[in-house]
Amino acid sequence: MKPALRLRFGIRAKLLLVALTLLAVPWVGLSFVQEMERFLRQGLEQSVAATAQAVATALHDRPQLFEPQPGHASPWNEPGDLYLFALLAPIDVDATANGWPASIVAHTYTPPLGTEPASAAALKLRIGQYGTYVYALLEVTDAQVNYRGPQQAFIAQADHIEFALTTPEGEFKRFAVSPLRPGSGVAYKLQYQDGQLMLAQPEPRISAVWRETARGYNVELAIPLSLLGEKLAFGVADVAQPESGVSTWAATSPLDQREGMGRLIVPSPEIQQVVQGLGRATSRIRVVDKSQRVIAEVGSLKRARQALAPSARPTLIERIEAHTLRPLYARILKQPTDDFTDDSARTTRIETQELESALHGVPQTTRRATMDKHAVIVSSAYPIWVKDQVIGAAVVEETTNAMLTIRNQALEKLFTSVLAVFFIVTLVLLLFASRLSYRIRKLRDEAEAAIDAKGRIVGGLKQSARVNDELGDLSRGFSSVLERLGQYNHYLENMASRLSHELRTPIAVVRSSLDNLAQQAVPNEAKVYMARAQEGVQRLTTILTRMTEARQLEQVLQSAERERFDLTQVVAGCVDGYRSAYPGATFNLRIPSEPIVLHGVPDLIAQMLDKLVSNAVDFHRADSSIDIAVARDAQHAVLTVSNEGPPLPAEMAEQLFQSMVSMRPHNTGSEPHLGFGLYIVRLIAEYHGGEVRAENRKDGAGVIVTVSLPLI
Repeated sequence: MKPALRLRFGIRAKLLLVALTLLAVPWVGLSFVQEMERFLRQGLEQSVAATAQAVATALHDRPQLFEPQPGHASPWNEPGDLYLFALLAPIDVDATANGWPASIVAHTYTPPLGTEPASAAALKLRIGQYGTYVYALLEVTDAQVNYRGPQQAFIAQADHIEFALTTPEGEFKRFAVSPLRPGSGVAYKLQYQDGQLMLAQPEPRISAVWRETARGYNVELAIPLSLLGEKLAFGVADVAQPESGVSTWAATSPLDQREGMGRLIVPSPEIQQVVQGLGRATSRIRVVDKSQRVIAEVGSLKRARQALAPSARPTLIERIEAHTLRPLYARILKQPTDDFTDDSARTTRIETQELESALHGVPQTTRRATMDKHAVIVSSAYPIWVKDQVIGAAVVEETTNAMLTIRNQALEKLFTSVLAVFFIVTLVLLLFASRLSYRIRKLRDEAEAAIDAKGRIVGGLKQSARVNDELGDLSRGFSSVLERLGQYNHYLENMASRLSHELRTPIAVVRSSLDNLAQQAVPNEAKVYMARAQEGVQRLTTILTRMTEARQLEQVLQSAERERFDLTQVVAGCVDGYRSAYPGATFNLRIPSEPIVLHGVPDLIAQMLDKLVSNAVDFHRADSSIDIAVARDAQHAVLTVSNEGPPLPAEMAEQLFQSMVSMRPHNTGSEPHLGFGLYIVRLIAEYHGGEVRAENRKDGAGVIVTVSLPLI
């Protein structure tokens, strides 16, 4: 069963996870911006409500402002009525929108439903008054403009615009502009002949200019106020085929007779002045009478973006942000836009909840989304009082675009700052973690290099002792531990030689004393004890000999001279000697026919094989054989010694080749076993650059020892 895979988290990964706690900063910043947005929304609602209250207060107790103007219609209007708003400056009659204030929005009139073709001409009308003139701009959408011929008096065969009015004396008049070519036009009176409209005499008091545009044509008029009475209407005729006559017709109201024409409503100049004085660039102000009809209007909702103009000279950082982060912000943040449908623009009647409440005497502020959901409008209505009666209301509207722009700019700066801080902090933490990991790895490598494969202390740590942090303390602690371990290892390494040197003299004294005593006449009971003493002295001598042998081998390995030799010949010669030395054991030898050349000391190889065979003979079963084999692979010579006998415990596989480790029972045989045999095998194998391992045979019947030595 494979061990479970464990994820390893280094210091850099952990510090990176710690750095992720910085994400709490944008969360706190986002909460702050959301709270700021809430306050901005409340401030916007309060500002709109305060403006509505100011307009209403300026109109309190002034009923004369709501009375009809002399010579014009009263504010009680119907669809088709035209509002004549005051202009701040005269208009250059050039058939363009230049000079028209943004507060006077063009109102669109389209042909009746079902008119063919669907792309028939449409009319957009702007109308206003300055001084003694009424100005009108008609923007006509027409795919193909057909002009009147030079000798053509009837207008039904050419594109033209018409307007009808009543004079202050109540006389009904009808005019048309149908030029021969683009340029300055002439307004002609219209009259019927044979049931068809034709151009009569021109009206010099009316100025007209006709100009072609990419979508059709524009016509701009300047009509003296002295010609205008109570009613006024405009229309546009589209002629697709001259021989077929007028194909589509779009008009503000019917023009063929007085009845049904829209009225010309002139708001009170004083109301307009009051509203104009309190108007703001980003809001629309309306004054509504008790019948919910608009009698004065100033401003537009589609000017919010002008409140926050971009920097004239953006910095390098701003340019980088505009090309990298700004497109990302535009995707995740709701962007304010003026491209929304203002369903209540230039309407003649308002029916909203806040207005209903205000006309009942209770001011109210609400928010509503536009029809296309592209913008949110904050609207506030405040009642206008005359004594204890409500005669109207002031309605102030403003979009949240400016507020959204401020919020988006705050969020963009917040996100940009957080990204910069997060990047810098993460980079600093990563560099710090890399430096810390490097020092730890270096300390680990030095600690591993300080101890060789034999467990000897061969060096110390090189890290600077002047580093005054935890790793410096750890390095100094390791250095101290290694120094003490080195001293202890040196003590252990020299213990065998010191014991051998110190014990030989007393053993020699005891041996000589026993020899001298053996030459004396002693009782038979004493001879038993003398024999035991002789046996003990012999065992001590054997132990000292083997300790000396291991120590001398380590010294020999340092000065031995290497040579080229054939491993198969060395092994074959040794096995011939084993058959004589161990007559009770059976040896099977398998060697290849071709030589296996090594570079080393053949006598040491023979000594190594002696120890392996001696160990195999001690543990083999009496009726079994000892198998010795030599083989080769791509880069190594492989020597194996296998015997049948007791299996090798799993916990001894790694310790078997260490010094003074033995698996024999302490009371087995007359020869002492201190575990130096396989230790010597390991020393010789490592000296030749190889390795040795012991394992149970695959059949479980015994143990096999494998020595792998590198080839030349």
